[in-house]
Amino acid sequence: MKKYLTICLIVAVFLAAVLLQWGVDRTAAGTPQRGKGKIQAASLMDFLGGVRQYLAYSLYIKTDELHHAYYGAFSAEAELVPYLILITLLDPHYIDAYYVACGIIAEYGNLDQAMELALRGVEINPHSADLYYNLADLYILEKRYGEAAAAMEKALEFTPENVSRSMLMKALSASYKAMGEDEKARQAIMKRALSNEVLKYVAFPSAVELENVINRINADYNDAASVGLGSE
Repeated sequence: MKKYLTICLIVAVFLAAVLLQWGVDRTAAGTPQRGKGKIQAASLMDFLGGVRQYLAYSLYIKTDELHHAYYGAFSAEAELVPYLILITLLDPHYIDAYYVACGIIAEYGNLDQAMELALRGVEINPHSADLYYNLADLYILEKRYGEAAAAMEKALEFTPENVSRSMLMKALSASYKAMGEDEKARQAIMKRALSNEVLKYVAFPSAVELENVINRINADYNDAASVGLGSE
């Protein structure tokens, strides 16, 4: 019961903020207070936007804690989805909320709902590499490899926060390979190998990390050499 009251309270605050933002400056045109009203309206809208972002942040912190606690307990995880969707309504630019919600929804086999949320996230946040990767992951689950590859290519245009560029390139290669596009798959693997080559000199890793990077590079070169072999 307590959790539903919390949701209702947050929704009420959210709706109040939206209504206030919509109706905050009702001064008639041409009146002496018109300019002052605009300044006050802008300040109030900034404040209300900040309140919504703070609510989204606070709610996500608690939801993320529960997500880690519930991990693997599918019925418990499902209860978090309404909270995560509410977070995206409070703050449409809260990338992690889309990412986690889509993952939970997809785990339950509701790919259409997950796809709808993922597409909304990308539409509102067109420069998020993580959300393009999230969208590509859903396309892969539906075996829509061409659309997955296109989303992955788009993701590589931006800097990811949650996933690595190396992971993006590996997933891109897998998508092309599933489509039978061996040459494009090979090129994606080679890009990943070259990025790891740069990492050797730029990141100054420890001896153990350097060995891991070199092993990944060698594995990528071997993968690139083997793409297409035995496919006929």
